[in-house]
Amino acid sequence: MEVIGKVIEERGAVVVSVAVVLTTVFLVTLLFGNSGASNIPLVGGEYGNAEKRRKAFITNGYDFYKKGYSLFKSKAFRLTALDGDRIVLPRNLMEEVRRLPDDVIDINKAFDIMNEHKYLDMGDRKLTEFLIHIIRGDLTRSLVRINPRLSEETAKTIREELPPSDDWTSVVVYQTILRVVATISGAIFIGPELCRSEDYLKASIGYTLDFVNAVSKLKQWHKWWRWVGRYFTPEVDKLFADRKDAHNFLRPVIEQRRAAMKAGQEMPDDTLQWMLNKVDEFGLTDDTLAETQLNLSMAAIHTTTLTVTMILYDLVVRPDVVEEVREEIRSVLAAHDGVMTSHALFEMKLLDSVMKESQRMNPGSMIRFQRYVAKPVTLSDGTHLPAGYMIETPHALTVQDPQVYQNPEVFDAHRFLNLRNGTSEDLLGYKNKEQHQFVTVTKDFMHFGYGRHSCPGRFFAANEIKLILARILLDYDMRMPDGLTERYANLKMGTDAFPDPTKEVLFRRVQAAA
Repeated sequence: MEVIGKVIEERGAVVVSVAVVLTTVFLVTLLFGNSGASNIPLVGGEYGNAEKRRKAFITNGYDFYKKGYSLFKSKAFRLTALDGDRIVLPRNLMEEVRRLPDDVIDINKAFDIMNEHKYLDMGDRKLTEFLIHIIRGDLTRSLVRINPRLSEETAKTIREELPPSDDWTSVVVYQTILRVVATISGAIFIGPELCRSEDYLKASIGYTLDFVNAVSKLKQWHKWWRWVGRYFTPEVDKLFADRKDAHNFLRPVIEQRRAAMKAGQEMPDDTLQWMLNKVDEFGLTDDTLAETQLNLSMAAIHTTTLTVTMILYDLVVRPDVVEEVREEIRSVLAAHDGVMTSHALFEMKLLDSVMKESQRMNPGSMIRFQRYVAKPVTLSDGTHLPAGYMIETPHALTVQDPQVYQNPEVFDAHRFLNLRNGTSEDLLGYKNKEQHQFVTVTKDFMHFGYGRHSCPGRFFAANEIKLILARILLDYDMRMPDGLTERYANLKMGTDAFPDPTKEVLFRRVQAAA
């Protein structure tokens, strides 16, 4: 009764009648799940009804996909995930599916479902469009211009965050890289004067982690009861509180910028200024501008930190690869007067190959290309996609398929370098070998998505990752602690995999040659 009382107090008595309807729908869904795609084979049916399959998915999600992939590699299959039944599509259908219009397969609705936007007061379409416009139209186009400055910020930040010692010093990699990424990103997002402010770092880092935790906890409630669960999830309350604090920090910064613009002062060349230059065009307020800054940090900081940490975990157990990449970096910089320009980063092709191979070996998610079917559609092979379903493709299994990449179980630092050079067999038969670059999206490698909605920030992310890795490898040696020789195992939760954030690696400054 306490639960009902609290919800009625916040939402009004109308929730009682809504609850009756939802309870009826819930019981039907609990027993039978969605029935509109019964022609598509179901994986996990042996666990019983829809709720039992959902609970089994929490602990055995990866196994569901592996079983479906082995049985139906070139066909669609269904499984019951945390949000209900999903349709998993094979890569041979993705070229056709990506061409479907947005009113048939809706990425925004899919993000709303995946990220629980409805209960977290997020997902404003106008803000999303504005952010994408800024990333594509300003940030990506400015990389050549801002890269020397970004390189200086990277070197400065790594000196501040990593130990300057000639002795081996233990470092918690994830926590350190998180601050490095947040600071470097902040230099471009909000300016070098504020990016090292603890208030800014708390806002940008804390909000991102709060969001991840809030979504994770809400997903533990059945989807029909998340509207109630939102009020009894402390992680959601913390997200809202930290969002308010972040707005309180950002609002005066925005007001100061507006005052400087009005006074005719020379303005900084950063993302906040690019937003201010166009905010009136999109009809946004200072509060929505602050929210857009938070969303930008959330999109950039978390994923880049995970990627860099994964790569460092791969490299620390491969000192021969470290030395080879280090020599490439030195050689490229010598040809570019020691400056990490955009062209210099492009020429670091072994580093690019290592980055992509780490992604291939450690995909952050089992699935990519999540879309919501807004209108029913039948594909060329006869697969019928009913409205109301989520669709996706098992990216992690594709990139570890021996029919896609030879010896997929082996970490091959030169794999994508050799494919770009044409010196190894390309099982995919790409005519354009540059499709094996880190930033390229294809139906066979969807880390950054696929089609017209591919990640717009991937060029900035790749640029930042290369800058961070190049500077660390130039300036630091690494080794595992306590004589360990095996790579740290990834952790898994649902469909996601991520590096263990608690693990330590030993660092010391690179020793000068005798």
